[in-house]
Amino acid sequence: MHRFILFVFSFIFSWQIQAANDPPPSVGARAVALGHAYHAVRADFWSLYHNPAGIANIEGVTAGAYVVRRFNLKELTSGSAGLVLPFLEGDHSLGLDFTTFGFAAYRENRLGIAYATTLLEKVSLGVKFNYANVSIPNYGSESSLYLDVGVNTAISKQLSLGFSATNVNRAKLGHDPAAEELPSVVTAGLAYQPSAKVLVVADLQKDIDHPLSVRAGLEYFLNDVIIARMGVSTEPLSWHAGLGLLTNGLKIDFAFGYTERLGYSPHISLSYGF
Repeated sequence: MHRFILFVFSFIFSWQIQAANDPPPSVGARAVALGHAYHAVRADFWSLYHNPAGIANIEGVTAGAYVVRRFNLKELTSGSAGLVLPFLEGDHSLGLDFTTFGFAAYRENRLGIAYATTLLEKVSLGVKFNYANVSIPNYGSESSLYLDVGVNTAISKQLSLGFSATNVNRAKLGHDPAAEELPSVVTAGLAYQPSAKVLVVADLQKDIDHPLSVRAGLEYFLNDVIIARMGVSTEPLSWHAGLGLLTNGLKIDFAFGYTERLGYSPHISLSYGF
């Protein structure tokens, strides 16, 4: 009986709210402001949560944290923290991250370990191992291990392409043969930087159980400190905007997302490169 209740809570309450009523959750206010289109971004800390290949070539140790209150509801608050460690002259990177979502009566936790490397200075490959756990007091908990993979290719100095696949091992939450699989998602994207001040990104994302989602975003440096961003995504249709602040290695990002049926979600994140 407890397995059935756990299944209902974890997949109807959590995954349906986070995946069906909104695009699959992005981590990092920059990614959110760009309409969740982030899978082709290179050498960036927040790629740790989107395309593991994107953490390759990060120049120094970088740490970051992120908080979102989805639809401005306390019970739907989610937080993440992570660390990326380049080694062997920056040709390899190791990433660690932790994400938590929920409240006293329901809790999801996920721990991830990622590795990325670059081949021929153009192609980055990444893999990420994830441990996910869902717990409900008095009913127990279930957990699962799943694998993400990613590729990022620099076509030129201005253009890069990215591809990632989530839950490639088709893992289920728990060991019950009747348990349903965790979401499996494939994404292809591009990032185009026509000048030092402008970045254009676009993704196509397909969840096995949901329609194709189209995402796009634009980033513009207003000056050396302030960055303006905007984005849009479909399935469902949602709009995004935000600002970024750069100061002495510290990056602070703010974003707001709007979904017609559910309203606004405020996001904030910060990262620091040592």
